[in-house]
Parts: sequence; C-alpha cells; structure tokens
Amino acid sequence: MFRALGAAGLALALSGCAGIGQPAPYDSPGINGLVIPTPSADPADFVDVVDNPWLALRPGATWRYDVVGSGGTIGSIEAEVLDRTSTVAGLPATAVRTDAEVDGETSEVTRYYAQDDDGNVWLVGMDSSAGASWRAGTDGAEAGLAMPGDPRLGDGWVAYRLPDGDEASTTIEDQTAEQVQVRDEAGTTTRSVYEKGVGLVGVEDLDAGWTAVPRD
Repeated sequence: MFRALGAAGLALALSGCAGIGQPAPYDSPGINGLVIPTPSADPADFVDVVDNPWLALRPGATWRYDVVGSGGTIGSIEAEVLDRTSTVAGLPATAVRTDAEVDGETSEVTRYYAQDDDGNVWLVGMDSSAGASWRAGTDGAEAGLAMPGDPRLGDGWVAYRLPDGDEASTTIEDQTAEQVQVRDEAGTTTRSVYEKGVGLVGVEDLDAGWTAVPRD
C-alpha cells in the first residue's frame, strides 16, 4: 500500500508549492459539489471498501516511519489498517490505528474512513489517546472529507468539525498526475504527500519541525 520515497525525493516533494508540480488551480469554491462536512451520509451511497487510488486502505496493511528532526532520528510512527470494520452512522468504516513516539511523547489515534460510490473517502470518526473521540451522527458530529475521488489543485475542505468547535481543514497546495501534496490544519500544521496507486508517502510537521521518512 505504501512505498518509500528516497530521501531527496521526499524532501523535494515536501518543500512547498514548487515541489511536485503546478497545474492550474481551480477558482471555484468547495470541492466537486460536495457538502462538507455532510450532516447526513446516506448508507446507500457508500461501498464496503476504501480503494481510492490516493488513499487505498487494504485490511492488514501496515507502514512505518522514522521521525527525523534537526538532531537526527527523534522517534517513529507506525500505522495499521485493522482487519475488522465498524459501522458508523450506518456506514461500513475502515479503521486505521496510528501509534507515534516523537521526542519522548507517545500517542495513539484510530481514525475511521468510509468511501462513497464516487470514490470520495470520508473521515467518519476518531479515537485518540489525547481524549478527542467522536463518531459522525453522534452528538452533532458530522463526516468530513479525507480524500476526494478527483483531487484538484486549489481545492480545500473541512476534514472534520465537532460541536465543541474543534475543526480541521485540508487544502491541496501542489499536484501532478502522480502525486498530491496537501496542507492540514488541525492543532498543528502538517504537509503530506500522497502518490497515486501507493498512498501516503511522506509527512512533515511544519510547527514542530520534523519529517516522517518511510523506513527502509
């Protein structure tokens, strides 16, 4: 599911809007006519698997990163697509558990994803060791977009919005035919690169100053 980029290639891809390509951005607001976050996802519009080529989640797949800062390796990130699925708001949700240790601090987050029949992948829930836990359709929480079926440079969307005001947003800031680079705002600012047919290949925390490099 995930493939490591060379160190030079990852650094170039994460270097900003000049990194991986610059097709003309779209001027229209929103993303492909979708309502995000969506207040009521219809289970009839969703499929049982997440196979979006930019964010395919095959049960049992795992990937590992070394976290590199200015002083060398400062931690690691490991993620796994769980074999079991969960039902969230009537949708078949695929769970991805991520365990991180960075600068001596540990965290565990499980995110739940569901894909509609147009190939859009939605974030429909989250459990976090930091205490943030929610499910779409419960207590006013709504499903946000994780990856569109047709990503376009310049598009932006809400990844989630909770009744307590907690919110995350994503913007496509660079794109080629084979890679998409996004900027996420959710407490901290991160930049991630996705490769078509592969998935996530790099993450940079712009606030903390570290980069997650796929482990050989």
